[in-house]
Amino acid sequence: MKNKNSIIEVARLAGVSKSTVSRVVSDKGGSVSPKALAAVNAAIKELGYTRNNFAAALRSSKTNMILLMVPDIANPFWSEVARAVQDHFEGANYSVVVGNTDWSSEREAAYFELASSGRFDGLIVNSVSDDIYGLRALGVPVVMIGERSEGLEIDTVGTATYAAATLALKYLHDMGHRRIAIATSEGGSERYLSRRYRAYEDFHRGMGLPLDPELVFSVHLSEGGGPDLVERLLALDNWRRRVTALFCGNDILAVAALNAFRAAGVEPGRDISIMGMDDIPASSLTYPALTTISKPRSAIGAAAADLLLKRIAEPEGAPEKHLFPGELVIRDSVVEYKEVLHDLTE
Repeated sequence: MKNKNSIIEVARLAGVSKSTVSRVVSDKGGSVSPKALAAVNAAIKELGYTRNNFAAALRSSKTNMILLMVPDIANPFWSEVARAVQDHFEGANYSVVVGNTDWSSEREAAYFELASSGRFDGLIVNSVSDDIYGLRALGVPVVMIGERSEGLEIDTVGTATYAAATLALKYLHDMGHRRIAIATSEGGSERYLSRRYRAYEDFHRGMGLPLDPELVFSVHLSEGGGPDLVERLLALDNWRRRVTALFCGNDILAVAALNAFRAAGVEPGRDISIMGMDDIPASSLTYPALTTISKPRSAIGAAAADLLLKRIAEPEGAPEKHLFPGELVIRDSVVEYKEVLHDLTE
């Protein structure tokens, strides 16, 4: 990593003043001759510096702009978080730009480049890549949305996902289910939803239940992931004996799975119990209504905004973590196992 005097080195190599370099790289305007512009750009290239390396040092005033990055703005969970963030920052005279990464690390990288350019006073992100060190090196205060591994030194706001997943699994267990399938995100790595799977593993071990790797599904957490999940689950040999309940990584997937099961002639809430996570508005409108774990979406957005405002004011403050508990929402998609009507002798 280059040292903090990079702007001085660029100015020395280009044979211009530090203020000239500042005008070139910060888009602040001002008169810069073509010769000086060419010299500064050549020096930057030779030294290997980018605008990112000294954007924070060049900014002389706030932009009053915040970048919020979410993986799927079409998911009502994220749209509600975004609204809460925007409402909160408007009260502090900030504008919010929303970037939708669509679970793409390439799109996320492009937004990171934008965030490091000096156009924003801070960043709130649910990261696809989970590049914590890269986030901390952007040159702007960052708040992460979503629980990550312990010990990561970055401001974090979200739901206590591991505990929430455990709550879901305990409810299924209390309802008599012992053969529980789980559907998490594609890849299953730390940057997605592995905390749900970690809870699943630990719960099974703690309860003395066998872990069947064929009951762990990795799918896209979207409407399109539902039919894919159901097709794969129903393709299991003798699936009715092997699966009595399904825990989905989010409600979007769970709702899509409900519909796909019904289309396949399998009745959710009777032939198989289904549980989601998030408690989006659609979860109460499905048939049967979806049992799920509720997350405080507006509270998460407001808390993330509050923490980012604090970090903008106190850049050197110690990282904080604020995790909200999930709450069980009991509806009709989970039934007691003894009441399941299908013939297990098939």
